[in-house]
Amino acid sequence: MTVAVIGAGISGLTTAYYLKQQGVDVQVFEKNNYIGGSVITEKKDGFLIDLGPNSTLETSQVLRQLIDQIGLQSQKVYASDVSNKRYVVRDGLLHALPLSPPAFIKTKLFSWKAKLQLLKEPFLPKVEVDDISLADYVRYRLGDEFLDYAINPFVAGVYAGDPEQLSAPAAFPKLYNLEQNYGSFIKGAIKGKRERKKRQEVAKDRAKMFSFLDGMQVFPQALARQLGEVIHLNCEVREVIPHGKGFKVVLEQDSGEQECFFERVVISVPTYVQAKILNSILKERAALLADVLHPPIAVVFMGFKRDDVAHALDGFGFLLPAKEKKQILGSIFSSTIFPQRAPQGKVAFTTFVGGMRNPDNALKDDEEIKELVLKDLNDLVGLHGQPVLTRIRRWPRAIPQYTLGYKKIQALFDELEQEFSGLFFAGNFRRGISVGDSVLSAFETSEKMLKEK
Repeated sequence: MTVAVIGAGISGLTTAYYLKQQGVDVQVFEKNNYIGGSVITEKKDGFLIDLGPNSTLETSQVLRQLIDQIGLQSQKVYASDVSNKRYVVRDGLLHALPLSPPAFIKTKLFSWKAKLQLLKEPFLPKVEVDDISLADYVRYRLGDEFLDYAINPFVAGVYAGDPEQLSAPAAFPKLYNLEQNYGSFIKGAIKGKRERKKRQEVAKDRAKMFSFLDGMQVFPQALARQLGEVIHLNCEVREVIPHGKGFKVVLEQDSGEQECFFERVVISVPTYVQAKILNSILKERAALLADVLHPPIAVVFMGFKRDDVAHALDGFGFLLPAKEKKQILGSIFSSTIFPQRAPQGKVAFTTFVGGMRNPDNALKDDEEIKELVLKDLNDLVGLHGQPVLTRIRRWPRAIPQYTLGYKKIQALFDELEQEFSGLFFAGNFRRGISVGDSVLSAFETSEKMLKEK
């Protein structure tokens, strides 16, 4: 069996790794001159800078085993205990998100009216629709205040998204299924523990967060070492066309265009790229994939002298509700979460700008982005000096948004795999956007293909 994997991000590399481990003749094609997609780590002046994903959650046995199999046990590092504390901003002040019933009762993040409304949630009828926005869903079950000061900032931190536009069943299927299966978020959270244990899964709010001592990029690098010469960089796939019992893959390299033939193809590139290279397959359905929103995001890493920051930095970081009218989405205290992120006497922040809330901010020039980040950081954590290091990375089309109607997109991938034998899909567009979700997507795709071998 010959397989082409298109895209050398986490999903593509992981799919290729699993296939190669089973003796499959696999080739990976990547248009860029580097592997890993958005997973990029740099080191400068004693700082370690993750310019894409900065961590992931240990939610599945599949992810744990993969890390061990590719030899990253000694690199793996869990988030510090202090980073369990997470802040949300309300009225210009950082409030710790309550993690226990006593803390919830005492917190000033939510009013007493909102706290009392939470008691009604187990008794509300479940939602009886196929699709509903996350905002409407939460508004109905928990009220406006929880939407504004819990879900809105959370969605900005995870998706850089807008809960008014995100689909609850597509973007947060486990949350949605809790209510659908048990009639309530609260009842589902309690009763769902048993099912997760059977599946060897951990709820995301309970899963341990981890990264690597030398940053997230060691993950794709370790996968690439396992794959060796089957990875072809600077090699753009222009078209995938059904051909006989397989597929013709049209490639463009420095040497020019060439055609290769494979029995099977795994698509692991963003949906807007899929719309182009699969045009002969998709036909009128190409617009569905081309129109998936990918808002721009700027990742802004800043290093400061410790004495120049007033806040204790005793947590993971902070998220900003849209109601606070700030220019950034939130900031994480990078040097608090993991070791070796900043030199002695220095601290590091990673701040996120743009997304669905303020997309134009991510496209401003470096000086403008630096200025708006410094203003918001100063207002919220107190700065007494300029950063000793600033690094900005823009992602013009970043995280796919699982908006209302996205279930049709997810169903389309299933339909295409049924219609075109040998065509498979794996990526953050399919079952979730995190690194862990991408690994699971790759694992499921490789298992499906191997069963059909």
